[in-house]
This record gives sequence, C-alpha cells and structure tokens, in this order.
Amino acid sequence: MTDEQKKFLFLKQIHTLDTLKEHGAISKEQYDISYNGLITKMHITEQELKEWTTKEK
Repeated sequence: MTDEQKKFLFLKQIHTLDTLKEHGAISKEQYDISYNGLITKMHITEQELKEWTTKEK
C-alpha cells in the first residue's frame, strides 16, 4: 500500500467515525477506542497523524 493509499483509507475511516458520532450511533468513548485502534492497526506515525489531520486554512 502506498502512502497516498494509506492516507486516503485512514481519512475515509475517520470521516466514517465522525459521521457515526455526529448521528449518535456511537459514543465518544467508542469513537476514541476506534480512532486509537485505527492508528495502531494502520501503523500511523505521529508525524503522519499531524500532517493528515491538520486542517488547511
């Protein structure tokens, strides 16, 4: 998997988690567990996380 594919998949999964949380389908605790699990399972580094989740202005 290329870095771009990894980034796309990660951001897509985070968007799904955000949507579920916004609609009350999952709790904040469930969101946090899934978010952290995703980072761990995908071997996302702190640098990647910072770059990918920083909003552009």
